[in-house]
Amino acid sequence: MVTQRRRRVLPLKFMLLCLALAFAAASASYGQDRPDLPETSATSTTTITTATKPAAATATPNPATAPKPAPSGPSYQTAAQLYQRGRQLQIAGREAEADKVFSSSLAMIEKLLPPDSANPDLISLQCWNLFRLARHKDVVTVGQKALQTVKDFRVMETMAESLYFLERNEEALQYFANYFELAPEREERKSSAYYYVGECYMRLKKYEHADIAFSTAVAIEKNMYYWWYRLGAAKEILSQYKRAYDAYGKALELNAGFQFARDGRARVKAKAGL
Repeated sequence: MVTQRRRRVLPLKFMLLCLALAFAAASASYGQDRPDLPETSATSTTTITTATKPAAATATPNPATAPKPAPSGPSYQTAAQLYQRGRQLQIAGREAEADKVFSSSLAMIEKLLPPDSANPDLISLQCWNLFRLARHKDVVTVGQKALQTVKDFRVMETMAESLYFLERNEEALQYFANYFELAPEREERKSSAYYYVGECYMRLKKYEHADIAFSTAVAIEKNMYYWWYRLGAAKEILSQYKRAYDAYGKALELNAGFQFARDGRARVKAKAGL
C-alpha cells in the first residue's frame, strides 16, 4: 500500500472554506435525487449517543454517482450499469447479491485499465466499486497512485470517504478540502462530503467545525434526517440548546420514529426553556 505523508489540516482556513461554500450552496437549487450515504461507524467522544445511520435514511441511488462522461465502449457501459445495479441491491438490503455485482463491475473495469492508466473515469468507477466492497485501503492505494498523474475531484472525494472509514480523520479532511476546491458548484456529492467532514470533526472534538459542516450539509440536502440529528448533537455539545431542539425536531419531522432524535429533544427541552 502506498502511504502518503500526513499533512496538517488548517482548521481555520478549512472552516472559512466551509462557510463560503455554505452560502453558495444555500442559494443554489439542488433538485436532483441525492446519492445515498454509506453506513457510518462514527463514534461520539461525549455522552451524546451516536447512532449508526439506519437504512431508512438512505436516499434513492443516483446513476450519476458512476463516473461521467463515460469512455466509449460497451464494456465500460456494462460495468457502470452493473455498479448501479449493485447500489439498488445494496439499498434493498441484499448485500451478498450486491457484492457479487460490484465484484463483476470491478473485474470488468480492471480488464479495461492498462498498466499505469491515468483515465480518471475508469479509475473513479474502480474506486467506487472498491468502496462498496469495503476495501477502503485499496481505494486509498488506487487513488493516491492516480492522483500523481491526474487531479480528479471524484477520486479525491471517494478517497476522503475511505480515509474516514479507516479513521484517518486529518487525512480525510485534507482530501475533502482538495475536493471542495476542485469540484463544480453543483457537484452532487458535496452534501455527503460535508456530512463526513462533520463526523471527522466530531471525532477530533472540534465541535464548532462540526457544526459548520453539518449545517452546510443540511443546507444543501434538507431531507436527510440523520444529518439533522447529528447537527442537533453538535449543537447540544456546544450548549446551543434551542437550536439543538430545533435540529432534533427536524430529524423527527423526516422520521417520526427515530428514537435517538426523540431522546435528544427530550434532553434539551428544559435547557432550551421550552
